[in-house]
Amino acid sequence: MKKLSLITLFLIAALVVQTGFAVAQEKVSFSIPKTIYFGGEKIWIAASTTGVDNGVSASQIIYAELVNRNNESVALAKMPLQMGQAFNFLQIPSSLASDHYLLRVFTRVSPYQNMDEGLHQQLVTIFNTQYPPEVVPERENLVKEGSGQIGLSTRSPSMGESLQIRTPDGWKVLEVSVSVDNSFLENESQLVSSEIYDGVEERTLVPELYGHIIQAKLNEASIDTTQLFYLSVHGEKSALFTDRPDSEGYLYFDAGGMKHWDFLVAQAAKNETMAAFEIVSPAPKTKFKAGYSIPELKISPSDSVLLKQLLLAGQGEYFYSQEFEEALIPVVTGFVEDRVYNLDDYTRFDAVETVLKEYVPEVMVRSRQQVKSFRMIDAVRESLFDENPLMLIDALPIFDADLLAAFDPKDFQKLEVLTRTFFLNEERFPGVLSFSSYQNDFGGFPLPSNAIYLGYGGISPKVATEGNLFEKQGNAFNVKDWRTVLYWSEAPGLSTSGESQISVQVPEVRLPFRVKVVAEDAAGKQKTFFQRFSAN
Repeated sequence: MKKLSLITLFLIAALVVQTGFAVAQEKVSFSIPKTIYFGGEKIWIAASTTGVDNGVSASQIIYAELVNRNNESVALAKMPLQMGQAFNFLQIPSSLASDHYLLRVFTRVSPYQNMDEGLHQQLVTIFNTQYPPEVVPERENLVKEGSGQIGLSTRSPSMGESLQIRTPDGWKVLEVSVSVDNSFLENESQLVSSEIYDGVEERTLVPELYGHIIQAKLNEASIDTTQLFYLSVHGEKSALFTDRPDSEGYLYFDAGGMKHWDFLVAQAAKNETMAAFEIVSPAPKTKFKAGYSIPELKISPSDSVLLKQLLLAGQGEYFYSQEFEEALIPVVTGFVEDRVYNLDDYTRFDAVETVLKEYVPEVMVRSRQQVKSFRMIDAVRESLFDENPLMLIDALPIFDADLLAAFDPKDFQKLEVLTRTFFLNEERFPGVLSFSSYQNDFGGFPLPSNAIYLGYGGISPKVATEGNLFEKQGNAFNVKDWRTVLYWSEAPGLSTSGESQISVQVPEVRLPFRVKVVAEDAAGKQKTFFQRFSAN
């Protein structure tokens, strides 16, 4: 994507951003296979959203966030929804200190419509060998959740033995997972938002009907609502978006069909100062109730063997294959150019000015008082535009014609020109002069002096195959079975009465495991059952 996004132009124009915008209510739900991790691991998440009458919700993105005990966001994943379903992961930062964290899941609008139905969370435990938790001589034994109504057979299974799952009569099984037990966390069930938060800070509802909306804020005493801002997104491909701030200084850049990128570059028109520009997280701002706090994580010397095994198991995850879908439908990311110049087909010159003068007749290079300017031919009016065109390098706007004219284009692959008025949202540009580099890295051209680099990544790619993600790998890999997740399914197909069976091979480590079953009774009330075991 080394051009502009035409699809997004129409999507932004169609989006009405105002207080009181009517947005259909959304409910979210999610599950994870285990609750104990080391930094750098993936938290695999199966999430879903529903709309009115339990139909498919309008949102195209669902978010997963880690919150620390100070109610600060420390990690955020943007996961694509397909027919209201998402299977993806949140990558745990390797720098997180050892502690319990809240994992929260929500859409951009759901927490503000109904906090309990639109914001779900549960505690997870994360260890980091560089930042260990408090060590105490002896750790207290936690009173863990459990039930005799559902679970394993009476004796502990041996390696390779199938686990027998019993379900209570009349219950519908919604989810089953068999994974390592978290002996450091008392409550592994999901928490009710209204019981731990005082509320959610209000904000304008901006539904994500087409893709991720990048929200920004100008923190200035006086907001100029006429000022134009550019936001270019960059990864394997790039695209450009524009907006003007509202009276409160908010900007909304709808990325639409653009999904995967690594970073952003923000600029004001004519390279004006950008000191007060910042990205606004899509995560809701909450405050813990006075009586709630995340429990403290403590370990004792007797936990060292268990933690070493868990660390090895977490590192072993990298031996398991994970496939990601590529977009089947290409995203339209460019204007319809009038002429394309593949620069390798021509003599290579050491300055952009020389290239344009020698073999790009659509562009005239002018100098006035030793200042360079470019004048694009207006093919419609059969005359020259009287201002510089929209100048781009890999979708990055360039405002310094002198610097561009003198730059060596040795790492530029092609040049695309548009010899007509170009419309980008409500903006009109006198043509387009767009260079693309070989590596989509601006070809070595320096970032404009007042541009702001923002390490704000795009949407996670879809996971292609999830059914066998936690299956034991074949013997050909010659890798010891260190799995901490043995089975996980949101639709296990177990019967509503009697005893059902799933085939799970116990791994080659003596870790404590637990069976978790989420079931629903005839009245539609859900309950979570746990039973724990250690392999013989």
